[in-house]
Parts: sequence; structure tokens; C-alpha cells
Amino acid sequence: MYLYIFFFAAFVLYFTNKRRVLNKQVDLFNKLLYMEKSPERYIEEIDRLLLKFQSEKERNINLIQKTTGLFYAGKFEEVIKILKNDVNKIPSNWQVIYYHNLIISLFLSGEIQEGKELFAESKETIDVYYGKDYNKVTVELICAVADFYNGNASKTKEFFSNLTKTGKNDYRIAIGYYFLSKIFDLENKIDESEENLEKAKIYGQGSFIERL
Repeated sequence: MYLYIFFFAAFVLYFTNKRRVLNKQVDLFNKLLYMEKSPERYIEEIDRLLLKFQSEKERNINLIQKTTGLFYAGKFEEVIKILKNDVNKIPSNWQVIYYHNLIISLFLSGEIQEGKELFAESKETIDVYYGKDYNKVTVELICAVADFYNGNASKTKEFFSNLTKTGKNDYRIAIGYYFLSKIFDLENKIDESEENLEKAKIYGQGSFIERL
């Protein structure tokens, strides 16, 4: 009986400590990427994690997290390479982030046709998460970017305009302004296009916007 209590207590202590460590990691990642706006330092921290012993699931999660930093750093080719070649299996509840990073990186790196094809292939999976009310804005962003490159720019104008006001971080706001700039350019509204591009540069300073 005492042995059982000992092992149970050790089990609870282990997972309590593990949760504390994970929460601390998440706080650090959010601070580096979204508050300090330092994708490079964020990537360095995840690279340190990847050097440690991990389960296959943990490694795949950390690789997907790394590509978020690479995406916001504008290193789209590296994002595509890691997600295509190094992530062996997409863990549950990470599919939306996986497809966000890969599909939008394909579009922004000029691989338009491949981006369209992957979006079409993954749409059903993405819609499942949208139906579950999981990461809905991220799903809407994937769809809006795909719609833009599929020739439906006017359909996306309201979404990107709203994103500049409601984006949960400066990167998202910069994306909103960037695509508004491209939409206004298509409408031959040059002044509005340049104004929105300047705002995209302000919110996206030091990030992927500078590489586009």
C-alpha cells in the first residue's frame, strides 16, 4: 500500500513539474516572438530544445514551432523544407499551425501553384478545426490568403481590413496591411496601396515584411 502511494506521488510530482516547465517555455517563447519581436532568439531557444532527448511527438511539435519563428523571420524556404522533410507526423491540434506556416510560405515564396494545390488538399482538414471553433482566425487567415492568390482579392478585403484592427499581434496586423496594400494596388489605388504598405513595414519591422 505504501509503495503504491509512493509511486502515485512520484507520478503526480513528475507531471506537475513537467507542466510547470512547459508553461515556462511557452511564456518565454511568447515573450521572445510577440513581445520582443525577436524571431531569431525564439528560433535559438527552440534549437536548444531540439538538441535534447525528446519523443517523436515532442520533436515534431518543436519543429512546427520553429517554423513559426522562421516564417515571421521571412525564411520561407526553410519553413517549407522543415515541414516537408523533417516533420514525420503532424501531431493532433497542430495541423492548423502546420498548414498556416506551409501554405502561406509557399505563396509568399512564389510557389503559387503548389500553394493552391496544398490548400485544396488540406481544406477539408482545416474546415474540421474551424467547425470545432479551434484557432478560427488562423484558419480564416489561411483561407483569405488562398482566396487572394486564387484571384478572389476583393472577397478578402474586409477580412484583411479587420485583421489590421483585431490582429492578436503585430505580425498579424502587418499581414493585414500588406495584403490590403496588394489589393489596393490591383484596384489601381496607388496612394492607398503605398499608405498600407508603409503601415505594414511599421508593424512588421525586423520581420518577414522586409523580405517581401
